[in-house]
Amino acid sequence: MPLMAYSTTFAVNVLAGYGLTVLGALLALAAGVWWMRAGEWAHGARPPMAFRGLSTVAFVLFVVGLFWQLFGYIHLNYTTNW
Repeated sequence: MPLMAYSTTFAVNVLAGYGLTVLGALLALAAGVWWMRAGEWAHGARPPMAFRGLSTVAFVLFVVGLFWQLFGYIHLNYTTNW
């Protein structure tokens, strides 16, 4: 079994998935800061379309990144003992 650090499968799948997960988390953090700094729409009115779009993109990137990492780990055959 080769080392994970030198595996192209690890680099392509797991690290790319990790990057997407981190990007999604950072966008979610930005959306949270936007929500905390929001004025009147945070207390009953509809949020702006840009806020809803940012929140949706953050969630989708985070979830896709998690599944991409899981896919990468499964293809590495390091999960045979699960």
